[in-house]
Amino acid sequence: MPPLSGIRVLDLSRVLAGPYCTMVLGDLGADVIKVESPEGDETRGWGPPFAGEARGESAYYLCVNRNKRSIVIDFKTEEGRAILHELVKQSDVLVENFRPGTLARFFLDFESVSVINPRLIYCSITGFGQSGPLSDKPGYDFMIQAMGGLMSITGEQDGEPMKVGVAVADLFAGQNAVIAILAALQAQTQTGKGQHLDISLFDSQLGMLANVASNYLISDTLPKRYGNAHANIVPYQSFQASDAWFVIAVGNDRQFAKLCGVIGNSDLARDPRFALNSERVKNRDELVDLLKPIFLNKTASEWLSALDATGIPCGPINTLDIVFSMPQVEAREMLIDVQHAAIEDLRLVGSPLKFSKTPVEYKLPPPRLGEHTEDILTELLRYSSEKIIDLKESGVI
Repeated sequence: MPPLSGIRVLDLSRVLAGPYCTMVLGDLGADVIKVESPEGDETRGWGPPFAGEARGESAYYLCVNRNKRSIVIDFKTEEGRAILHELVKQSDVLVENFRPGTLARFFLDFESVSVINPRLIYCSITGFGQSGPLSDKPGYDFMIQAMGGLMSITGEQDGEPMKVGVAVADLFAGQNAVIAILAALQAQTQTGKGQHLDISLFDSQLGMLANVASNYLISDTLPKRYGNAHANIVPYQSFQASDAWFVIAVGNDRQFAKLCGVIGNSDLARDPRFALNSERVKNRDELVDLLKPIFLNKTASEWLSALDATGIPCGPINTLDIVFSMPQVEAREMLIDVQHAAIEDLRLVGSPLKFSKTPVEYKLPPPRLGEHTEDILTELLRYSSEKIIDLKESGVI
């Protein structure tokens, strides 16, 4: 049985951070009810590419919405709010990512719903959090990467600041939301009460600056952009072989000595400029300039074979077609086939969470808009078919 069996999550989020959080909870066994407006999660149309017949669903939407049931509710209507309040009574967790104050207008803020269900864990995911001078500012991953410092340290030293190629601020926030929800569920078992979780993309981005932030706070020196190199470790970067690029990640002096043996220049390991990592960092340019022409003498596969044989961390720079054909991906079950009524051969990235006794399960494909509306209203709220028809005709569901 999955670890979150018996936990019900009311998901009022859309786009990426919130849906990623609730997908992880769904993978862990929670019953996730995705509440959508009549227009649906806007990412359903964020394509191409799309999958399925006619326009289908966007790949963007499909990547973070498995293991959920979709119900359409217009909570701008009084009847819609009443339905949500009834669902709140039967839920353990609510996740939302509206701008601060928005849901208070519909009596769906933490203060309102905690009266209905004091045990409810209410997780808000926003750009800048519920407090502070920027709390009302909308937050998107790109601008958070810029404002949170990540772009200032990403890219070539003499090039323009660059964002990361995937929306990491959103995903960091989604993961932090999962961690906070799991901790709050544990606290709930001890206190019997829920609480408000305030997760922001900005906070999450700052928290993930890790050693780079610490370098600045300790030295009071602004970090530089190093491209594919590392601020504190050398050589730890990409190099060009005769046919392709590859990466070397030398993490200590012992590994550096082995590298010198592989390239046929053991004297480098005894050179006082390079013997210790602290000296290699100081003399980065000199060492890299010595290594670059050496690596051009063989193919990437030849260098990688020799480096692997001596235990030096290294790897090719793979494109996604190569990544998803790797035996390691198959062995780790990181590529899954999901049965979908409208999409043939729907392939998704699997969960990275591995359990020896309570493994994740893939029970539901990403839902079509409102696919489970009638099921949820009948199963959980005991609505009659006549009432459901009336709600449909009035545009509430």
